[in-house]
Amino acid sequence: MVMKRTAAPTASYLRLESVLKPIKDALMRASRRSVFSFDRAVPVADADADALRVAIDAALPLLDIRMNDPKRRLTSKLNTRLRNFRKMLTQMRDAPNGEALGSVLASMSGKTTDAWQKYLEYSGEALEIVRALDEEEMGAYSVGAYSVHPFNTGRGDWDDDKFDTLRFVLKQGSHLLSQYGMGRFVGGAVLAYPTTYLPPSAGSGGGNTLAMYRRRDDIMWLAAGGGNPHRILQSFIHETGHRVYWMFLGNRGRAAWEEYFEGDTGTPDVDAVINAWEAWASAPEREGVKGDWMRVKYGRNLAHWINHLKETGQDDLLMWTEIVLDKVGVDENLDPYTGAPKRGAVPALDQVIAKRSEVRAFLTPVTSYSATEAGELFAEAFAHYVVDGPNRLHPKLRSELRRALPILKVGSSPLM
Repeated sequence: MVMKRTAAPTASYLRLESVLKPIKDALMRASRRSVFSFDRAVPVADADADALRVAIDAALPLLDIRMNDPKRRLTSKLNTRLRNFRKMLTQMRDAPNGEALGSVLASMSGKTTDAWQKYLEYSGEALEIVRALDEEEMGAYSVGAYSVHPFNTGRGDWDDDKFDTLRFVLKQGSHLLSQYGMGRFVGGAVLAYPTTYLPPSAGSGGGNTLAMYRRRDDIMWLAAGGGNPHRILQSFIHETGHRVYWMFLGNRGRAAWEEYFEGDTGTPDVDAVINAWEAWASAPEREGVKGDWMRVKYGRNLAHWINHLKETGQDDLLMWTEIVLDKVGVDENLDPYTGAPKRGAVPALDQVIAKRSEVRAFLTPVTSYSATEAGELFAEAFAHYVVDGPNRLHPKLRSELRRALPILKVGSSPLM
C-alpha cells in the first residue's frame, strides 16, 4: 500500500470550524453599526439573537478542551484564554432577546476592540489550539512484520519523503535486528507521526524524542519527520533495546546488568577534560581569526566549549565533557533572553574544577547518554552494536552485552 501526501485537518478541527462559522455570521449581523455614526449600534433583531444562541449552543461543548495526559495540558495562559472565550459566548447565549444581546455586546466593547474583534481573536486561538494538539489515526497498514498506525496532526504533514523515511527505518531496522539474531523482536504496533519529534501524547517520551518504547502495552512510537533517516533508525533501535531489556533479560538478567553498571562506575579522567578546556580557553587571542575574541571572553562557558568540540570533531572529548558536566550539575545562570552569563555567574569550567574530586561515572560508555543509568547503557550499547557494528563498543562493554544477551550475533555467526 502506497500512501500519498495528506495535509487534511483532523475531524475535530473541521467540526469546530463548522460550528464557529455560524457564530461569526450571526455575530457580524448583530454587531452592525450605523453608517451615520460609528459609535451608534444598530438595534439587534430578536431573530439574530436567536440564531446566535443556537450557534453558540452547538459550539460550547467543542470548546471544553481537556487533556487526559498531564504532559498534554495546555499552558495556564491558553487555559485562561479558552475560559474567557467560553464565558464570552455564554454571556451572549444567555441574552433573552435582541435588546439584551445589544447591551451585552456593548458591555464587551472597549476603546480599541469590540465584541466582534474579540470573537475573531478568541476563535482563531481556539482553532489553532486544536490544530496543534489534535491527532487522529489515518488507517493501519503493514511494513514487514510491523503494524503501522500513522496519525494525522496539525503539527506536521505526511508527504512521500516522510513515508519513505518510515519504511526505511522499519525495513532496515528489521534487516539489522534479524542479521544480529534479534529477529524475535521485529514486529508489533508502531504509532507513527509526521512531526520532527514525538508529540506530548507519547507521554514521558515526548519533547525532543524521535522514538519511544512503551512497556505497558508493548508499543513503539516513531517521529518520521525528524530529518536524517539514519538518526531516526538509531533512535528506533535504541528503543528496541529497551524492549529487549524488559522482555528478554528478566529480573535476574537486569539485576546482573545493573550490578555490572555499578561495578564499572568510578572516577573518570576529569583532569583530561579540564586541561584541554583550560588550554583552549586560556590561549591568547589569535590575530586575524574572526570572532576569536569570543573564545577569549567566553571560552570558559559551556556553550562555546561544546561548539568548539563539535566543530573540530573531537567526539570522545565531547562525550566525556558531557558526562562530567552532567555529574557536576553545572548551572551557569545565563540570561534567558541573550544567552550571556549574568553578572557574577560562575563559568562551567570553574564549576568543574571546583568539584573535580566528586565526579563518579560509568567508565566504559558508548555515548554520554549511556552513562546516565543501567537501562540506558543497555539500550545505547544495543543500538550502536546493531547499527554501527560490535567494534563501536569498548571491548569490556561488548563482552558484557554478549554475556547479558547470548543470542546476539555478528551477522550470521555468533560473536567470538
